[in-house]
Amino acid sequence: MMKPDDFEFVSRLIKSKSGLVLSQDKTYLLESRLMPIARKRGLKDLTELIGALRGGDRNLVEEVVDAMTTNESFFFRDTKPFDQFRHVVLPHMIKARAPKKHLRIWCAAASSGQEPYSLAMILDEFKSQLAGWRIDIVGTDISREILTKARAGLYSQFEVQRGLPIGLLVKYFQKKEDQWQISADIRGKVQYKEFNLLEDFRPLGQFDVVYCRNVLIYFDQPTKSDVLSRISALMPDDGFLFLGGAETVLGISDKFKPLARQRGIYQLNRPGAPDVDLTALEKVQAGAAAGAAAGGAAGAAAPGGLAFPKPKHMQTGAGTTTGTAARPAAGTTGTTGTATTRPGTSSFGTQSTQRPLGGTTSSTTRPTTGTGTTGSAFSRPSGSTGTGSTTRPGTTGTTGSSGTAGSTYRRPLGTGTGTGAGAGGTTQRPGTGSSNTSGSNGTTRPSTTFDRSRFGKPDDKK
Repeated sequence: MMKPDDFEFVSRLIKSKSGLVLSQDKTYLLESRLMPIARKRGLKDLTELIGALRGGDRNLVEEVVDAMTTNESFFFRDTKPFDQFRHVVLPHMIKARAPKKHLRIWCAAASSGQEPYSLAMILDEFKSQLAGWRIDIVGTDISREILTKARAGLYSQFEVQRGLPIGLLVKYFQKKEDQWQISADIRGKVQYKEFNLLEDFRPLGQFDVVYCRNVLIYFDQPTKSDVLSRISALMPDDGFLFLGGAETVLGISDKFKPLARQRGIYQLNRPGAPDVDLTALEKVQAGAAAGAAAGGAAGAAAPGGLAFPKPKHMQTGAGTTTGTAARPAAGTTGTTGTATTRPGTSSFGTQSTQRPLGGTTSSTTRPTTGTGTTGSAFSRPSGSTGTGSTTRPGTTGTTGSSGTAGSTYRRPLGTGTGTGAGAGGTTQRPGTGSSNTSGSNGTTRPSTTFDRSRFGKPDDKK
């Protein structure tokens, strides 16, 4: 267990080196991240590790800071920032930068490279419009180890399945043993640098677009304000800043202002900030919202089409299935033909619910199913005499319909006996005047209502 003064020392050290703020309730996180370092270095416990840190071991300090930074990233993360880039930022830049044909993009805290590579793939889709352009994508991170992974462009099956459209996987990646490697052409579009956001930004140069997503949440208020101020100094009047969904400039910095009706994208709060056309973006967003609301006949694609299509079994639409859910109607004579179909609400295909409609006798027989299907069906046991039927209290002489050929789900009822010509597996609920015409091996479930006809009148009523 880490001592309070050791925690204070380490948390101050990490904040001074990375800006990361660790509150007292993060002690468990600190311990879990530092113990593997202690074991790797052959140290007995965290006390020895912290002693080495106090002694000024610079390599150990770097290792500890690296272990405490979060390296969570995936391709086209959150989708919206990439749709905004595709439909707003890029069209503006293609027009505004046409004279010099030069565009610079900075991905701060780039982690393992998925964000800059996602942008590089989008830019490659526009290569006919960007012919002759010089485009610089710079990815920076404080972690030397994670930048090594980013440069290699090697990702596991799990990593490529997180947000990467299948079409782009096929187009830009090659299988390499049990991993996927992004093409050399896309890797060549991104330059990686080890960089700390607490350092001076000016050596990096000017950037037209800056992605600094899911970084500020780890900083305190003064550090957030300072970082935003220094980012603004790197950008031209018509530059764009992207922050994470849980981040904002409001109440932190007056250097930026939100883009109208959009979340996560900001313009510089300067007179030269342009009015940009949001029409194409809003059409895409409206289409995605409508597709999501309708369920999507072929699987609602993410805005801009950047998503895997849903598997066929999850697509909804008209058609037939091999398994229907049947809910028989009460008060029928058990006909097997006429039925009304009510589409099911499941998102896993075209399941339907059938309610067979039958005759007009006064019985309360509910046949198990109408015309059966070949697949598995969910049936509530309700019919009378017949294969897989159930009798509910009612008049005598009721007949049930034939059950489905496929397997059915039946709720076990009570126990009892029954005789008749029907097949086994029937269930009866006794009631007024009901006849025990069910097949052998039937089960009986006592009625849940009080039946006075089974008892004599009280003496004072005779």
